[in-house]
Amino acid sequence: MAESNTKKRKHVSGNNRRNVWLLILLTLLVVGSVFMFMPPQEKINQGLDIQGGLSVVLTANSTDGDSVSQEDMEISRDIIESRVNALGASEATVQIQGNNQILVQIPGISDTQEALDTIGRTGNLEFARLDSFTDADVQQKIDSGNLTTSTTVTDDYGNTLPSEGGSQLTVEEGTYTPIVTGANIQSVTIDKQSEGSPYYAVNISLDAEGTQAFAEASADLVDDHGKIVIILDGVVNSAPAVQSEITTGQVSITGNYSQDEAKALKTVLESGSLPVSFTYAQSQTVGPTLGQDALASGVLVALAGILLVMLYLLFFYRGLGMITAAAIAVFSVLYLGLLATLSHFGLFSLSLSGVAGIVLTIGMAADSSILTLERFREEIRFGRSVRAASITGVRHGILTSIDADLVSLVTALSLFFLASSGVKGFGLTLALGIMCDIVMMLVFKAPLIRLLAPRAIAKHPGFWGVSDCQAAAGVYKELSEAEGETVETAVSLEAINSADNETYATRKGGERGTAAAQAASKVKGRFIKHDINFLGYRKVFLTVAAVVMVLSAVIIGVRGLNLGIEFIGGTSITFTDTGSVTTDQMRSAFAEAGEPDAVIQTTANNGEAGFIVRTTNADAAESAGEAMTVANSLGLSSNNFQVSTIGPDWGTSVIQAMFIALIVSFILIIVYIALRFRQYKMGVTAIVALVHDILLVVGIYALVGREINPNVVAALLTILGYSLYDTVVVFHRISDNMEHSEVPCTFMTMANHSMNQVFIRSINTTLTSIIPVFAMLLFGSETLQDFAFAMVIGLLAGAYSSIAIACPLFAIWKSREEKNVNLTKKYGNEVGRFATSRGSLTYAAPEKEAEAAKPAVAVAEKEASAQPKQQEQAEQKSAAQIAKEKRAAARKQAKKKKTHEAAQPEIRIVDREKFEEASEEAAKHTSEGAEE
Repeated sequence: MAESNTKKRKHVSGNNRRNVWLLILLTLLVVGSVFMFMPPQEKINQGLDIQGGLSVVLTANSTDGDSVSQEDMEISRDIIESRVNALGASEATVQIQGNNQILVQIPGISDTQEALDTIGRTGNLEFARLDSFTDADVQQKIDSGNLTTSTTVTDDYGNTLPSEGGSQLTVEEGTYTPIVTGANIQSVTIDKQSEGSPYYAVNISLDAEGTQAFAEASADLVDDHGKIVIILDGVVNSAPAVQSEITTGQVSITGNYSQDEAKALKTVLESGSLPVSFTYAQSQTVGPTLGQDALASGVLVALAGILLVMLYLLFFYRGLGMITAAAIAVFSVLYLGLLATLSHFGLFSLSLSGVAGIVLTIGMAADSSILTLERFREEIRFGRSVRAASITGVRHGILTSIDADLVSLVTALSLFFLASSGVKGFGLTLALGIMCDIVMMLVFKAPLIRLLAPRAIAKHPGFWGVSDCQAAAGVYKELSEAEGETVETAVSLEAINSADNETYATRKGGERGTAAAQAASKVKGRFIKHDINFLGYRKVFLTVAAVVMVLSAVIIGVRGLNLGIEFIGGTSITFTDTGSVTTDQMRSAFAEAGEPDAVIQTTANNGEAGFIVRTTNADAAESAGEAMTVANSLGLSSNNFQVSTIGPDWGTSVIQAMFIALIVSFILIIVYIALRFRQYKMGVTAIVALVHDILLVVGIYALVGREINPNVVAALLTILGYSLYDTVVVFHRISDNMEHSEVPCTFMTMANHSMNQVFIRSINTTLTSIIPVFAMLLFGSETLQDFAFAMVIGLLAGAYSSIAIACPLFAIWKSREEKNVNLTKKYGNEVGRFATSRGSLTYAAPEKEAEAAKPAVAVAEKEASAQPKQQEQAEQKSAAQIAKEKRAAARKQAKKKKTHEAAQPEIRIVDREKFEEASEEAAKHTSEGAEE
């Protein structure tokens, strides 16, 4: 015994050291994160809607003299957008303006030439044999290596001097025959031009067709070392001589490129060549569409809401609420540090859609903390010590949170890799936040609770908010002993049906059982004591949901959606020389002119202040009239504005990419849940609940006529994350009970009990998420209210759909399986009834109670008369101990049978905690018998 205690102390000491080291690691991560993101306004790149950036207008030029087609403009818009997005989630705006212009707005860039080199280059790459050139003069220059033409300048004294640079040799299209073009490019990489060289080369891998054409040309030229000319956008880049036959399809482009120049060329070649060439028309610095004042007020309102959340958590969880508040703070620091690190490498820019992802992940971090605390408190109610509950409860809570996080991560990665524009930014911030949440749980929350449990929480349970659970644990222990059940089973029986449980306890424990059951029915505490019959009203819930979905679809079809300019295009009005006119004054003037949803940006061109205003009005003449009205109201000259039509920023390709990403994520979610819980039906019903939530929010927007803009899309994606997280948490508990619950009941009753076990968590997490957003809706700026309005509706819908749609659908579907159909026949259709068989009692559905009780009592009397000696010994033990011994004997008998039948026996412990607990009890009884 002494040796066993020594080993136990060593084990505990080792765990404590591990927890301390984890907290030390966390401290280093926090310090590093603070160093990376302070000050955040300088260290974290901001998107166009938050900080503004560079606005460039590119004009398309046709090569054949005809007007540029709309199809060429659409293709060019998509290619330019892909080039900008290749630099990271930069949240740029790319729109067709007029008939032959493209407006590009890029956050954080002030160098016009740098932007043009990246996005406006045609990117037409060609390889041609030198002997195919028809211009003899050009052919001679290339052959002699004279690829640049020197130029001269004349100074003020008439001296002619050579200039620093020269013009590159250009060739006319049609004067040579290409053997390979950019269409044959398969992949592009960059590397050093040669070992020790400061310059970089762009390496190209050709497809099968290009490889074959290049091999044939090089084989033909190798004998006399003929040259292959590399032409980029009509300029001769180089003309290397063929030294050997090139059959690998690997080609290197050199030109004394710096690393940034090589990266820019790589981006251009990977995105494909533009169908038309573009020239620079104008550029100017633009301000944010959201506005710093609006953002600041939104942040202050959200922080005030989070403060209210913290106060609520402290009120509900008391000392444990401080751990949740600290966990959210640690998560925020790690998150900001990661965003700042990515910003340092130019891989991240924060926009409103990114803010939406941050809001979601902060909510998920609070959710995971609340989930862990609830499971910790639940384990204490099951009779475990505070220290044991800090191990088992925290582990179960974290595993559930990680499952929900991973399902959300599937959606985040699908959006990041498959979607585009602002949706990509949302997916990136969500994925990063999920990773930080998992790190925070493993290196902060778990070790901190486990260190505090035996020292602080166990000694001061009232301060830490677990005294109600400890008091309830004593009551439930008495009930479990009277019934001969484990504490967990006794708690479940009491919660499922208190009246039936009292009858059962009376039959098993007599007056002692009656008193224990009555005490359990009156237990007090901040937890669900008796199940709410959610699934008893499943038909009502599902009928309401079906009606809501149909009505939403009808409203959307009849009234239509008020789509913003980002989806349908409209007009752009550029005001110049506006003097001291403010953004709020411009917004109010347009609202009075009939354009309350106008998107307004400040501009600065050559030190002259101005505005760019975009509206959904596609009639240029009508928009000009509105602009005149605004100019007169603000005292501006009628010559100070210009009106042009613009296309959608979120074009068809962007919307299609987003829907493809969502569909792929839905499929992956079903696959993940099917593999993780071995229940594909869970995944299908979770997706049905998501569709309900989205349809409801969009239907309400159609009903009230609010504008659908990218802010609303960001809110809808956030709603998806919340709803999915909540549903997976409930499904995780159902899956646990399917494997480990010892309560004999129908699947419907078990699912209803599982929903009640996590209901307090659902209430608290919904409150912690909705309070800051609701505050933003009431007190935030007008530009943030669209986002907040959708979030409030979606959060309520997400919490409702998990309880009223996903779980009822899954329970109904699952109940139709043969095994569960038999259970329904055995125990009845009513939700909230159970049947228990333990030695002297069989308790079944109400119509079978009397018949089932009589033979069970007779069997008990026969056993008592046949084994008086065993009965005398049993009286000295508690009913729970007797039940455990019988189950241990049954497991032992089953193990012997399996060992006899199997060639290679296998011992499998389904629940190690219960196995060790039963083993300790058996050893205790053996020791007591030996002493007797």
